[in-house]
Formats: sequence, structure tokens, C-alpha cells
Amino acid sequence: MEGASSKGVLSHLSHLEVVTRSRKCEAQQPGRVAELKAKAAALVKQRDQLKAQIQIQQNLQKLRKSMNKHSNEEEEEMDEDSENSQLLRLMARHSHLRDLLDAHHLIGGYDVIKTSQGKGMCVSLATAYEGVYLDTYNLELDLKPKLRIRRHNIPPFIPLNQLAEQSNMEANIKPFLHLLSQHLNAFAGRKQQLKLVKENHKSIEVMESNVLCSILVLMLTVPRQKTAVLCTLDYTDQTRCLPTNARFESEDKELLNSPDWKKHCSLLKDTPLHKALTTMKTIGSIM
Repeated sequence: MEGASSKGVLSHLSHLEVVTRSRKCEAQQPGRVAELKAKAAALVKQRDQLKAQIQIQQNLQKLRKSMNKHSNEEEEEMDEDSENSQLLRLMARHSHLRDLLDAHHLIGGYDVIKTSQGKGMCVSLATAYEGVYLDTYNLELDLKPKLRIRRHNIPPFIPLNQLAEQSNMEANIKPFLHLLSQHLNAFAGRKQQLKLVKENHKSIEVMESNVLCSILVLMLTVPRQKTAVLCTLDYTDQTRCLPTNARFESEDKELLNSPDWKKHCSLLKDTPLHKALTTMKTIGSIM
């Protein structure tokens, strides 16, 4: 009897386990169906977006083709007064200008004009700092019988011949133009920073500077003690407009050894000069 009763209990437990599993599967089934429906909806949405993008690209190609051929035949197929048509024209114009910009970058980003009936060329190198265009320099080159510099208006303190040799100009002119542009833009940036210091920081005296703006000595004044501090900036790397070395000199040695003035050294090496001086003035370190 005991064996029969134990078998009955085990059989009952086995039946309960089967029922429980069946209920779990039934409970999971609606969730799985909902998940598949959501995935299908997402795929349909993605398909519709791709179709719309293809249609836009086709319309853009038509517009750009008509722009290149100076023809209005393709544009007549669309309503000129519709907002979509106007938007597509703007997109086509933007795409066209972007292609021109890409082509400009492919030739090095410089304005080039052929001279001497194709035997030479004139390259214009514009300089800028913080979004402001500054001076433009011109370089005329002979292409035949060999590549060489004919004439230019590059400042004499820029080592032009040394840069040409260093970048192997005769083999490839682009590295030479890139290196020269770095030197010119760095010089323009240093000169512009010095100009901004003179304009915006009247209390700071420029004691010394050279034509290359690679060495700069400033006289700073500490407000409380009226202590004078001599600041020397050395721009050893002439392809950058930030100094490689900054040092202070003052009779107040304790002041220069303070944590704040040690931070000022790092600030001057990592921040444009006029902005670094503004920061030092804002926190009260200088007048």
C-alpha cells in the first residue's frame, strides 16, 4: 500500500510539473508575439525611410544634372512653388558646394593660378586666426624645366629655401605648401595675439618683441603689493602660436614660488596669450 501511495504522489507531482510548464509557455507566447510584431514594425519603418532617401537622392541627381548643364528641363518635372521643390534645390546647392570644397581640399586647399602659358603657377596662401582672415602671401613657381621658386612676398624671416629642402619640394609640392602654411599661420597668430594684448591690456607693458614674434617680454603688475613681474615667452616651435617656454622674474621670490603663479606658467603655454592674461586679471593675479 505504501509503495502504491508513493507512486501516486510522484505521479501527481509529475502531472503538476507538466501543467506548470505548459502554463509558462502559454504566458511567454504573447510576449514573444509582441516582440516579433515590434521588430516587424521597425523593419517596415526602416524600409520606408530608405525608400524616401532613395527618392531624395534621385531628385537631387536630377537637379544637379540640370545645374551642371544649365538646363531647366529636369526642374520642369517638379512644382516650382512647392516647399519640397525649394528644399530639394537648397540641398542640391549644398551638395554641389560641398563637392567643390572637397575638390579644393584634394589640391591642398590653396588658390592656384597658371602662369607663363602653363610653365609656371602662382599659389596664394591666406592666413587666419580665430576665424579672422589676415594677410595673404603669394608664391610664384616655375614648373619647367624643373620645379623652383621664382619670386614671392613671403617675409624674409621665414626660412623659405630651408622649408623647400626639408619637405623635398621637387618631389611633391603639397608637403612644402603645408609646412609653409603652418609657419605663416603661426606667425600671423602670434602677431595677432600681440596686437590683441596691446589693444585689450593697457596696463601690461610690452618690453621686447622681435619681427617673427618668437620672443616676447611683458611687464606685469601684481595689484596688492604693486610688485613688478617680468614675463618672458619663447616660441621655439615656429609652426605654433603658443609658447614652448614661459618664465617669470621678480624680486618677490615667494610670490613666484606660490602654486598660483606656477599654474600661470602652464596657463600661458596652453592658452592664447590675450586669453591667458584675461584669466590672470579676472582672478586678481595681475592688474
